[in-house]
Amino acid sequence: MTTKEISTLLVEDNYLVRKMTILLLQQLNCKVDAVETGELALKYANNSPYDIIFMDIGLPDLDGLSVISQIRGSPGLNRDVPIIALTAHSDRGYIQQSFDVGATEFLVKPLNHYIGNQVLQRYAEGNKDSQ
Repeated sequence: MTTKEISTLLVEDNYLVRKMTILLLQQLNCKVDAVETGELALKYANNSPYDIIFMDIGLPDLDGLSVISQIRGSPGLNRDVPIIALTAHSDRGYIQQSFDVGATEFLVKPLNHYIGNQVLQRYAEGNKDSQ
């Protein structure tokens, strides 16, 4: 892993899953901003640059698909940042919808250390080193 911290936005409404994922990402050398709603996700995405975004699909206000679509459709800071869709539902409809709105990858929760490391190596580390 790179020695540079990976700036990460985690969007997860479940308190326990959010806390566990924050700890996991911190172990993988991420600086994590964590929010629990789609509205907060848009606020953070519009105001801070990130190397990668982990987006829960099932959120209490705007769903994650809407948030991804708005981030991708804006001229904002994170329009081209990798967005990893996270959900407990693995049906093909969710997967296809995630890619249709601009998700970079789709993962079924919970995120584990091995998968998290692979995703960060694939999408965040190379981008960070070239900046």
